Amino acid sequence: MSFHPGLVSISFRRYSVDEIIASCQEAGLRWIEWGSDVHVPAGNLAIADEVAAKTRAAGLSCAAYGSYFRLGQHTPAEFAPYIESAKHLGARVIRVWGGIKGSAKTTEEERATLIADARAIADMAEDAGLVVTLECHGDTLTDHYESGIAFYEAVDHPALCAYWQPNQHLDEAYNLTAAKLYAPRTECLHVFHWSAVARHPLGEGREIWKKYLEIFRSEAKDREIGLLLEFMHDDRLETLFETARELRGWIES
Repeated sequence: MSFHPGLVSISFRRYSVDEIIASCQEAGLRWIEWGSDVHVPAGNLAIADEVAAKTRAAGLSCAAYGSYFRLGQHTPAEFAPYIESAKHLGARVIRVWGGIKGSAKTTEEERATLIADARAIADMAEDAGLVVTLECHGDTLTDHYESGIAFYEAVDHPALCAYWQPNQHLDEAYNLTAAKLYAPRTECLHVFHWSAVARHPLGEGREIWKKYLEIFRSEAKDREIGLLLEFMHDDRLETLFETARELRGWIES
């Protein structure tokens, strides 16, 4: 398997597409997840085509389309513009959120509806040659690995995959277990080093991230996985270079 260093564009919402691409080039990053909230609005295919062309011209790849489609908030019919935008971007992966409330607050009836909707959008993605990924995120069904893995197993669809990231509110043992369980179905990782109360420079998380990446090397088999930086600890574009250098060092070693 192989890792590819990249960036999530929402890390820098106030910067232009051109500025983000130039900074990724300078920092030695190869993949970009373009977000639907600012840089590539869903359904605006002209913008998607323009961003795709600029990304390719810079020698970069579109790792994914980071949508703000939420199961339970949007219907499967509303997913069509996201598929079209992803296709025009050249992205194989569409990231979505798994619900509108945490797993402990989701009723069985609500969960059944989310399962049906997830299966429906996975069918749509598969027909388009794409995959859908659920982000491990608070206030969704993937806020804990037990709920998240159970949801994947219930949907039981090859086009429903995962985005993994550590949970800053839980301990190392939890995150190591979660990484092992998610690794076989993971397309990309959101990379950051946060505690429950603050964001920290990525280098301070080097030792635990080495453990995470070793799990993915062992369990992800032949996958190509994007390691996508999400938010600098200080929200400064100028910090991207040193943060990317840290990330690239992990991959190279």
